[in-house]
Amino acid sequence: MEPMSAVEYDRAWATEWDDMKRYGPFSRYVRRILKSIIRPLDFKSVLDVGCGQGSLLEELRVEFPHIKPHGIDISQSAIELARQKVPDGRFWVLDVAKESLDEKIDLVVCSEVLEHIPDDSLALRRLARMTGKYLVISTPQGHMRQFEKTVGHVRNYAPGELVQKLKQNGFVIVSVLEWGFPFYSPLYRDLLELTGGKGTTGEFGIVRKLLSNFIYFLFMLNSSKRGDEIFVVARPVDQ
Repeated sequence: MEPMSAVEYDRAWATEWDDMKRYGPFSRYVRRILKSIIRPLDFKSVLDVGCGQGSLLEELRVEFPHIKPHGIDISQSAIELARQKVPDGRFWVLDVAKESLDEKIDLVVCSEVLEHIPDDSLALRRLARMTGKYLVISTPQGHMRQFEKTVGHVRNYAPGELVQKLKQNGFVIVSVLEWGFPFYSPLYRDLLELTGGKGTTGEFGIVRKLLSNFIYFLFMLNSSKRGDEIFVVARPVDQ
């Protein structure tokens, strides 16, 4: 499976993914969980690795008004959208599969990114270089659907695999949360598979926004101890 190119990401952010990130039930619920995980942590600066169009940083900026927001993404189109949402943030077009920032940030968030990177161990070592206090990761695990391959997934992690790779590449595990059974996975992911992944792309009108809200609230009934979405909090071993 080949990863998507920067040109393909630019095209997707410019035409298909902005509303998905803003209104899509899965993206919104992942941000909800990430914020609940982040709240107890002590941090003054945050870096969103693979920040996309800036929805997570925008919400963190509202909840934590004194933080210094940073974002990196492979896509210039995504970075331009993120700068509009978080005008006081610092942003770079940067591929963490190839390079890292030459500075440490208190809190590094890498959400829905590692599954797109062929050499995830190398990416984790680069994340370790940039992490001042905490790294928070979210990513899918378990069976990969065909539509996920079409948006650049090169893997879904097996149970325990991500934790082991973090330990092998410079991190100590703080906490692990698995979420999503049954309404996100298998039900929602199987539904998206039937649509060829087109169910959340493009512009969201009033009907799609209402349906997305319904699914978002349905996700509240998911198990918080079992599921195919994994959230890991880790810290560098040399901290």
